[in-house]
Amino acid sequence: MTTTETTPSYILPREKWWWLGLALLLVLAGWLYLRGYNVSLPYFDHVDEPHHLLAAQHEIDFGHARGVFHEAYPPGMRTLIYLLLKHIKPVDYHHGAVLPALRLITIATWMLSVVLIALLGAKLAHPHTGLMAAAIWIVNPWVVERAHWVLPDGYLTLFSLLALWLALIGGLHGRRSFCTTAVYCLMIAIVFKTTALFLAPIVLLLPLAGVSRRTLTRHEARRQLIWNGVRFAFFLFWLLLIYPTLESHNVYHFPVTEGRITLPRLDKMRDYLIPVLLTFQTITGWAITAAASVLAWRYRGRVNAIALMSVSLGAVLWLMAFGILPVRGDQLRQFFTLGAFLSLLYATSLTGVFYFLEEALPRRPPPPRNSQFSHRLQHLLPAWLVTVLLGVSLLPAYRESDALARNFTLHDRRNDLMIYMDTSLPPGLYISNYDNHKTFNRAWGGYDGVHDFPWHEEYTLLTSKPIEVWRALGVEYAIMPHYPMLEDPGVYHPNETTLLKSYPPDSNFRGPDMVVLRLYPIQHPHDGRLGPIRLVGYDISATQLQAGDDLVFRHYWHADRPTGTSHHIYNHLLDEAGEIVAQVDYIPLFDDRRDTSTWDDPDEILLGREFALSIPPGLTPGTYRLVSGIYDPLTWRRLPSPNGGDRLVIAQIDVQAPSP
Repeated sequence: MTTTETTPSYILPREKWWWLGLALLLVLAGWLYLRGYNVSLPYFDHVDEPHHLLAAQHEIDFGHARGVFHEAYPPGMRTLIYLLLKHIKPVDYHHGAVLPALRLITIATWMLSVVLIALLGAKLAHPHTGLMAAAIWIVNPWVVERAHWVLPDGYLTLFSLLALWLALIGGLHGRRSFCTTAVYCLMIAIVFKTTALFLAPIVLLLPLAGVSRRTLTRHEARRQLIWNGVRFAFFLFWLLLIYPTLESHNVYHFPVTEGRITLPRLDKMRDYLIPVLLTFQTITGWAITAAASVLAWRYRGRVNAIALMSVSLGAVLWLMAFGILPVRGDQLRQFFTLGAFLSLLYATSLTGVFYFLEEALPRRPPPPRNSQFSHRLQHLLPAWLVTVLLGVSLLPAYRESDALARNFTLHDRRNDLMIYMDTSLPPGLYISNYDNHKTFNRAWGGYDGVHDFPWHEEYTLLTSKPIEVWRALGVEYAIMPHYPMLEDPGVYHPNETTLLKSYPPDSNFRGPDMVVLRLYPIQHPHDGRLGPIRLVGYDISATQLQAGDDLVFRHYWHADRPTGTSHHIYNHLLDEAGEIVAQVDYIPLFDDRRDTSTWDDPDEILLGREFALSIPPGLTPGTYRLVSGIYDPLTWRRLPSPNGGDRLVIAQIDVQAPSP
């Protein structure tokens, strides 16, 4: 088959089965990418999401992004978020309110990348090649994990692939407008991450392919190249000289360059390539694929050499980019476009197997009209065999991706922690490990509570400092991993702290297993019950006071089950005759949102509010009893105790005459 025969005159595949297959693959991609798109919200799990949100918010508030060291980062992501924050988000809402919409837009870019991979693959060798490449890309857990976050990788991959496809179509089919649009798409890719600069030689030079294919004259191709070069030069002038791309010394985002260029080292490029390869297949699998590529070489007349060269060169240039530019870090997330190119090359090698089976299977003469259906099935047998083999090889990756997508649908416990501490505990400093360093950060963690809980510092074990040191620093709470409790309860200092809330391991939740400690013990244990609520202890400022002083105390409660309605606490100071000489009533906890009808965790110790009972200045010296009870403020009915009473004796209080 000649080269001219290889490339059809139409731009898009015309086979109905191809479009049906692509539709099914997009359904599969939607199942993996869209499930759990709102992962972790309203808590911001991925640290880069608030980074981009804050950069856009700074643009709105101050006209620049220097406040988050983001000024020199390419503006693509920031511009997109800016539009939603400026024109869509209601003024009184937290900036994180736009995250669900942004995630849907980002997932759409990943799904459109699937379409472009399929279209590029169809141009490479066979329509089946595109579907295989798309399937390989879709089920990759590396892609599934990244598709859920508002990050530039999906946009970079989409516009890089779109630029390559448009330039390829423009060169092969003589469509000059496609070549021009390809340059603009490449510019968009670059404003998301500057790494896309390395695809510029391919995109700019592909119109010359039209000369060899006789779709463009030499003059037309040269004119197209010059004008596209001028457009791109103006863009680079803005990017490198006007926009502060090269002034990014304080920016730790890896795709931003620092203006230095070095020669790529082969060992470094190998170290980049191997992890990307392993996201698709094992080394053995790639070795088998490399062997299959020999068959593709055998049928090279049926492979579009220009398209194959463009994809291969794109992969090499992308890999070289991280050996040339001194980017800070070699994280795998920088190589998604390279991964798309590799999936295309992988599918092209498998197409060689398809061509071999098509040639090896015996061909029968055309059957009579009444048995043409079976003949068509036989004609499709090579494609079915290759599809089944590919499906079996991708099954482990699909299972891993499906489990990952399911994990994204799980509720993140840090949202529960936000609500619990905001509604149940007085504000105070806390310490934690890295899992909770930004849980109560309004800008970086999405916290939108009423009360503030500043993070003091990160620690690994509570024993790293004496408890007295933490207290002297003003630390009130510690959020610790749950697992040390299973191994050694002593790490909690049970005699010096109070274990308030526990989040044990549970496969139905995302986020860390953790416990919340108050870095002060219960001063006086108690064992009293009122209805479903038990008093487990109390703190008290003193039991010997003078008339006119304030008696300060708090309760520690434990509920077997919630009450039907919201109840209040009454605290009475009784004389020997049982008469009330002073009292203070109010809601039991610091915040009225956490009333007794919400006390649904039987393992939780509820930190009572701090009551201050004023002792009358003229009170007769003597011994008094401090009693507490629980009542419904609407009906005045009190919760009963097991002995038939309706109150608990907290402490004996000795009141002395005021000092002269």
